[in-house]
Amino acid sequence: MPNVVYVGGFHCKKAQPLPAELEAFVQSSGEHGVVVMSLGTLISVLPRKVTEAIAAAFAELPQKVIWRFVGEKPSSLGNNTLLLEWLPQNDLLGHPKTRAFVTHGGTNGMYEAIYHSVPVVGLPLLFDQFDNLLRLKVRGAAQVVETYSLTKEDFLGALKDSHLRQMQTHRQGFGFSMSYAIITLSLC
Repeated sequence: MPNVVYVGGFHCKKAQPLPAELEAFVQSSGEHGVVVMSLGTLISVLPRKVTEAIAAAFAELPQKVIWRFVGEKPSSLGNNTLLLEWLPQNDLLGHPKTRAFVTHGGTNGMYEAIYHSVPVVGLPLLFDQFDNLLRLKVRGAAQVVETYSLTKEDFLGALKDSHLRQMQTHRQGFGFSMSYAIITLSLC
C-alpha cells in the first residue's frame, strides 16, 4: 500500500511489578541477571533437536532463564531455567535484571525489546520475522541465528557474543540507539 507508513511501538508501556514468585526467581539471579525467551505461540513448531540444543545452551549460562514454553520439557534443561506457559513479557523486558531477549522476531516483542533497551537474540521462523530481525541486526541491537539448523554451540555463541555483552552492560546508554532503531525499523 503506497500511501501507508507503518509506525509501531504504540502498545509499549512501562513495566509493572512482577508477580512475587517470578520476582523472587529474577532476584535470585544476582548480578548475572536473566535471559527472557519467547517464541510466541510457535514454539511447538521447533524440532525436538533444536529445543534440546537451546535448553543445553541455557544450562551453561550464568544467567537465570525465563522461557515461555508449551510442550514436553527438554531433557537437557538446566536448573537455571524456568519454563512458563505464559509470561508477562513487557514487564520482564522492562526489569533492570533482564540482560537479553530471545525471540522469533514478531513485531510486538521486537518493539517491546527496543522500548526497554534490551538486546535481542533472534530465531526467525516465519513471515516478517526475518526482516524485523535483520533491521535490528544492522543497527547493532541483535544477533540472529538460523533456527532449524541451530546447534548448542551456535546458540551459546550468539548469547555470549561480545557485542551483545557490551549492549547488556551499557543498557542505560543503549536507549538512544534503540529509540533510533524503533523509528528506522518502522520507516524502512
